[in-house]
Amino acid sequence: MAMRVLVLAAAFVLAGAPALGQPAEVILLRHGDKDRQRGDYNLSPRGFRRAINLGRLLPACFGPIQRIGSYRLAVESEKNARSYQTAVPLAVATGLNIKMFTDSADGTPYDGAELLQAGWAQGKTVVLFWEHRRMPALAMALGWDGMGAIGKDDFDGLYRLRYTPGNFLPDVIVSRESELFQQACFVNATSPLPAVPLP
Repeated sequence: MAMRVLVLAAAFVLAGAPALGQPAEVILLRHGDKDRQRGDYNLSPRGFRRAINLGRLLPACFGPIQRIGSYRLAVESEKNARSYQTAVPLAVATGLNIKMFTDSADGTPYDGAELLQAGWAQGKTVVLFWEHRRMPALAMALGWDGMGAIGKDDFDGLYRLRYTPGNFLPDVIVSRESELFQQACFVNATSPLPAVPLP
């Protein structure tokens, strides 16, 4: 797996991409909760509360967030809105624009490999909101092959991939959002976002 990541990264260099760097940290999150009975492509009210609470938690508990990315929103079909909707409160809280990975439905591994050398991400803390079935492929492309399949009803995982300069295999910390919502850094946080009930 590590060889596959390095091969993908090397391909970008040979194709004329800028010199390799890497983010300082990538935080991977699944989009917020959905209501299967409603049948729409939006967050459920619970998922919206989760998104707002994540927008409060991430800067308070992990320091300055410098970049935000989202799995594609399919404008033509209106599908996959939840990743972008989950990213919006964090963008509102931080004043950052959301980078849309428009080819992520077909190119998630390449999105990850490209992110490892993208100038906009080098040395930054990057938060990515993604579609759960494609998160393991994204994690693998980012240098971690230990992410298992995400359960269809699991919206609670938070995965921190932390890089040291020149090393594309990250140190990984796996957390549960529900536990982080009990930490003092979140409970005592000040935020431009309103305090809302936990999901």
